[in-house]
Amino acid sequence: MRSNSSNNKRSRGRNNNNRRNGNNRSQVFDSNGPDVRIRGTAHQVNEKYLALAKDASSSGDLILAESYLQYAEHYQRIINSWNLEDEEENKAQASKQEVRGNRKSDSEEDELSLPASILTPAPAPAEEELQDA
Repeated sequence: MRSNSSNNKRSRGRNNNNRRNGNNRSQVFDSNGPDVRIRGTAHQVNEKYLALAKDASSSGDLILAESYLQYAEHYQRIINSWNLEDEEENKAQASKQEVRGNRKSDSEEDELSLPASILTPAPAPAEEELQDA
């Protein structure tokens, strides 16, 4: 008799746990620009559109150059969103580590259960105080 366990069923592409918000930096984009089709990563497509804009501008076609720059801006925004996500993840990790560090320092007590603020040594006297004495 067959078991109807969910572990035996195929996921059929529904399991997205291994993907990070669908933002794979090595993802290949197909871009259909005004005159050209470009295929590559976001960085590659952005660089290609910037080069095409520079070529169009130097040949005197400012409208085509502006069009290429708009396409390049789109891919630059994708790259910027990845950078923002990285910064947010780094901040979240730093705050988690800070919270863990605070927990350790709060729980550090000596054998007599005295708070750490009492156990810290007093600051050394200033040079002026030593000369007056």
